[in-house]
Amino acid sequence: MKNVQITLDEDTLRRVDRAAKPLGLKRSEIVRQALREWLTRRAVESFEQEWIDAVRARPMDQAAIDDWLPVQSWGKS
Repeated sequence: MKNVQITLDEDTLRRVDRAAKPLGLKRSEIVRQALREWLTRRAVESFEQEWIDAVRARPMDQAAIDDWLPVQSWGKS
């Protein structure tokens, strides 16, 4: 692992310490987990936007939509 220096405002630091203590976690682990979650969320958002852009660039014709409707799972009513 590599050491890095970050700056946090007092309120955020207090909240991190309060959340970490009962879990037995160090500040570093909280920051690592938060960054991993943020990176995952960004990757998903990026993928979703690329997919939306691709669909907009080449919309499906009505026949293709009709083919997909029966196989969609809408859950139980």
